[in-house]
Amino acid sequence: MKDILLALALVFGAALVILAAVAAFIAWRIVRSDERKLAKRIGRLRFRDKISFGRDLARDARVPLFAKIVALAVVVYFASPIDLIPDFIPVLGHLDDVLIAIIGGAILLRSIPPGVIEEHLQTYELPGVSGQILLPR
Repeated sequence: MKDILLALALVFGAALVILAAVAAFIAWRIVRSDERKLAKRIGRLRFRDKISFGRDLARDARVPLFAKIVALAVVVYFASPIDLIPDFIPVLGHLDDVLIAIIGGAILLRSIPPGVIEEHLQTYELPGVSGQILLPR
């Protein structure tokens, strides 16, 4: 029984180290690029505006199919009860979720044309507008 637990701990540890290395590399690449500015602007949006922003990008025909698949995979991963490292393991259980979010977000920022992101982002950054164009009555 101890051997099985040790083997599982080694597998989970190796998976976490690989995820951390990939996330660190991707974060380093984003810090050194214009994508960092886009990521900060997206981060400043309200939660419901982020959801609407993602929905608008998913509906846009200019967004590559690969980006849509990555976004769907990240959402399914977070909605799924199955985790790479179970959440009941203190710290490590949630750390893998953070790393998946960083990697998924970075892949999306790299695969969606910046002009498309910029266009949709401007809609949600207008003062007093929450993802909707206000029409005069």
